[in-house]
Amino acid sequence: MSMHSTYVNRTAACVIALGLGLLMALPADAVRRRELENPITNAPEELPFRELDVPPPAFPQDKDLIEYTATGRATSRFFIDGSTLSVGEDSVIRFILEVRSASGVRNLTYSGVRCDTMQWKDYAYANPDRSWRRDAGAAWEEVEPKRLNNYRASLIDGFLCLDGLKKGSNRGNAKTIVRLLKNPPEPDNRSPRISR
Repeated sequence: MSMHSTYVNRTAACVIALGLGLLMALPADAVRRRELENPITNAPEELPFRELDVPPPAFPQDKDLIEYTATGRATSRFFIDGSTLSVGEDSVIRFILEVRSASGVRNLTYSGVRCDTMQWKDYAYANPDRSWRRDAGAAWEEVEPKRLNNYRASLIDGFLCLDGLKKGSNRGNAKTIVRLLKNPPEPDNRSPRISR
């Protein structure tokens, strides 16, 4: 064997080894990229939110209204129609809310809450003739705690959505939430409540 053929054989072996190394590195690189994009192996991909189009329910009857207390100062009273509260397949909790002023004026909305994003949406408003006026431009809004009439954050934090490790989840099905509204737990003042 000549020196030239030994050099060619070594060069060919190096090229083949380099090529094999690259071929083996490509799948490993693809796995690393996939793990960075989705760190939980074999986890189902999260689907984008798809909201159901749910028409407003029948107008509420006073016997179905459940009063709840808002945290902080309140100049109004707040009620949920337990017969209309539902948890949709899109995980939106929908209900009729009544805000009753001290002078007796009643404002009703057909509203929804997303626990995963802590957002609120008013789908429709009550007309004086007990019909609904749908809001075509209704959009999801962040819920911020307020010092006066904190009814949205109070409803979400106290009755509709979980906090802590399971934050972003519903407290349960409609029946569970209605039972909680009817029988609210006593406040636990042993530890300070942290505002979001």
